[in-house]
This record gives sequence, structure tokens and C-alpha cells, in this order.
Amino acid sequence: MEVCLRGCRLTLHRIRTICNMPFKCASTEVQHVDYSDSPRKSQAINFQLIFACTVFAAASFLFGFDDKIISPVAALPDFVEKFQGPNPATGKYVLTARNQNLVFSLPLAGSVIGGLLGSPMNFHFGRKWPLIIAYLVSVGGGLLQVFAPNLGAFVGGRSINAVALGIVGVTAPLYVSEVVPASIRGRCVSSMNILNLTAGVVGTVVVFRTEKIAGSLSYQIPIAVQCALPVILLFLTAPLPESPQWLVGKGHIGHARQSLRKLRGFSDAEVEDELRLMKLSEDNERELHTQIKFWHIFQRQHLKRTLTAGSFFSLNQISGIILSTTYTTVFLTELDIADPFSLTIIASCCTLAGTIAAPFVIDRAGRRPTAFFGMGIMFIIDAIAGGLAFDRGNKKATMTIAGLSFVFNFFWASSFCSLSNLMPSEMATPKLRHHTMSYTVACAQTTAVITTLVVPRLTSADAANLGAKTYLIFAGCMAAIIVFFYFFMPETRGRTFAEIDEMYAANIPMWKWRSYESSLKVRSHASKGL
Repeated sequence: MEVCLRGCRLTLHRIRTICNMPFKCASTEVQHVDYSDSPRKSQAINFQLIFACTVFAAASFLFGFDDKIISPVAALPDFVEKFQGPNPATGKYVLTARNQNLVFSLPLAGSVIGGLLGSPMNFHFGRKWPLIIAYLVSVGGGLLQVFAPNLGAFVGGRSINAVALGIVGVTAPLYVSEVVPASIRGRCVSSMNILNLTAGVVGTVVVFRTEKIAGSLSYQIPIAVQCALPVILLFLTAPLPESPQWLVGKGHIGHARQSLRKLRGFSDAEVEDELRLMKLSEDNERELHTQIKFWHIFQRQHLKRTLTAGSFFSLNQISGIILSTTYTTVFLTELDIADPFSLTIIASCCTLAGTIAAPFVIDRAGRRPTAFFGMGIMFIIDAIAGGLAFDRGNKKATMTIAGLSFVFNFFWASSFCSLSNLMPSEMATPKLRHHTMSYTVACAQTTAVITTLVVPRLTSADAANLGAKTYLIFAGCMAAIIVFFYFFMPETRGRTFAEIDEMYAANIPMWKWRSYESSLKVRSHASKGL
């Protein structure tokens, strides 16, 4: 999902490169377009831009709602009674390991398909129409879940909805990153992650309110709310202007001018300046893409950073977080904790709080300190929670495990998760950034399928029956992750893409990056002294 967002930083880098070329028009245009340095940047923002970004960013709300309601919904006694009946191993209304795999894991294949479809759809149809199509598909998948006569139909509905979410995940951040001025791009796109997790809190609250309702309505109402969200977003999205960047790429300059005029609050002359810069950028993109191929990321000079970038999303999924996010309510129910639905809301709030705190911590403390402090705490929590699980029947120990999982959520969101979104885009060399991010997302989806399949086989009473002892397995994984990142994770805070390329080429050990004085920085200091 982050592929297109990260590509925008590459585009900005190329724009600056173009603007330094010995052409008079480029040197004058940058004065109008680089809003981060211009005193007129606030005038670039108007109501239409704010509204368009808000509506497209709200697409992540749909993803977050779906992601967080499935665990409490699947733990509802009426849901289990309808689609399975009591667990044969325990007699409790908890899904078996097999059925957990069906409900949680199988639909992930739909998100992979949606992600793959998103790329050609965005290329041929722009940004609006793929999103509108995704919303229509989502409504269909949601209705199938609401009226599903059996578990197979319910899983089919979730899989259809997952296809829509895959398309949304590719399209929404791309539109936002293309239409906003460069000075506010990071804030606008990162706000989508906050909306995603806010949706998770809202979703868990909805299930908490319906959990007391007897019968099928206890799980049908949350899914019906999920069906209503894409309908609302569809009507809000339809009248919005298309991405000017996409229109320029297709040669529709007149339409691009009209869209850009709607999305900007300054004069027509400045709109023309930005439009000309888009043309220059598009020409440069075409030339670059004829020279760069996907498999170049595996060349010897790029292989180290490619493998490291691809590891972030994958490794954070074997940290233990899956027990307190994807399987939260089911896991708490298996622990026989009273009112697991209330605790699920707390778990979602802790994750949201960590996400909000992350930007302040990462930029001030640096990447490596944030990673190792957060990972260290996560390792300790995994070890303690796994150890407490041996004291079966002790309610205090069980509640402590639940409490530790909430603390785990906060530190995971504020360190490992946030760095997984940031680091791959900073580490990759600019000319291969979009390909590196594609590889990273592919690794993440593959790991997601594996972990959601394996975890129920470890925790469920009708399988390995490890329960919370599974945390010890994740503790071992975290220990290996810490060692891996000590040797392979760079400190990129305050470094330009050129400096990062230089340090990788010079084979500077990762633990020395923070203090390394690159030749580019030395030249910069010398020029300031002159």
C-alpha cells in the first residue's frame, strides 16, 4: 500500500534534479512549486483540496474497520453458534484452529489480488474510478457476509471485500500524495494511518455495543455498518477532481489544468508553473523507467539494502503482535478472561496511541535508538507473558498477560510498526525506490498469510494448545530480530538520499552511521564557511 506513497518522494527528488538543470524555465518554476520554502505555501491550500484529501484518506477507515472488527465478531457466541457450534475440544464457543484459518487467513489472498489489480487499474483508469469500483465490490462482499447461510459463504464475502481493500490500499495514498503540495505531503499521507487505527477503535466499540444483543444481529449489525461506509464514500468520491499528475501522464493537459485549478488556491499563472513542472517530471519518469528494471534491486550493490528493506514489514509480524491485534478477542476468549470485548477496545486504543506518538519519537531519538528500545521492551514482554502462561488457572497471571499485551501494542506501534512504514523508503536508492517498495509489500503479504495460518495451530485447544505460551516462541523471534537489525539497520535520520547511497557504497558499518561524516556533508560545511 505504501508503494505509491514512497514513489512520490522519488518524484520530488527528480523534480529538484530537473530544476537544477541549465534551463531557464526549470530554475524559475521551482520558486512557485516548492511550497516548503515558499511564503505562499498556505495559499496553495483551499477547501476543495482539503475535502478531496479527507475523502480519499477516509478510504483507510474502511480498511481499519474491516481489520479490527473480525476478531471480536469471530469471538461472538452467536457467530460461533451459527457457523460452527461449540469447540469439540473444549465445549466453549470458540472457533477451531481450522475455522480460524478460514476466517482470518484465506481472505488475505483477496487483498493480494486486489493489490495486483490496483496497479493496472490506476494506470488505465486514474485514481477515482478504481476507488469507486472498489467501493461497489466492497458493498457486495459485505452483504454476502451479512446474509451468509454458512461459513463458506461468509469467508467468500470476506475474500471479495479483501479484493476491494487491496485496490483501496494502492489507490488512496497515491491520490493524496499526488495532489497535495510537497510541504504537507508527509503529514497528509501519514494521517491515513491514524484514520486506519481510529477505525479500529470505532469498530471494536460497535461490536462491544452489539455483543449483548441476542441472535444473529450481534454480528450482522457491525458488518452492516461496514457495508454502509463504502456507500457513503462512493457518493463523496464521485464529484472529486481526478489527479492532475495522472492526467498529465496520459496527455490530457486541459483536464489536468482544470483539476489543478480546483485543487489550488493561488493564481492561474502559478497553476501553469506547477503544470509545466509536472510535464518535466513525467518526461523524466518515462526516460528513467526505460533504463531501470525490477530485478536490478537484486544486483550485488543493492542486494543488502533490498533484503533489509523487505524484512521490516515481514519481521514485525513475528514479534508477537498478531496475538493482540488480529486475534485479540479470540485469544482473550481462549484465556477465559471476563469481558474480552471491552479489553479489545483498550488494545485498539493502545495501538492508536503508539501510532500518534511515533512521529515525535522517531525524528527526535533517531531510527536505531527507537527500534532497539521498543524491540527490547517487546522481547521482555514476550518472555514474561510466555512464562506466566505456565501458571494455568491463575487469574492474576492471566490478567497480567492481557495487560502486558496492551503495553506491547503501544511499543509495537510507536517503534517497529512505524519504522516498517518509514525505513524501506529511506534506505532504497532513489532510482529503485518504487521497485524496492513493491518487493517489500510482497514480502509483507506473504508473511501475513503464513503467520495467520500458523498462530491458531499453536494457540488453539484443538491444535497444539500452547495458548499464551506462544509468546515464548515470539520472544525467540524477537531476540533474533534484534541481532539482525543491529548489523543491518542503518541510522537514516537527517541523511539525504545521496548520503545514504554514499555510505552503502563505502560499506560503513550500520552502528557507525550516526557519527559518520559523509563527503557530501563535508562539502556542504565548506561551502557554508565560504
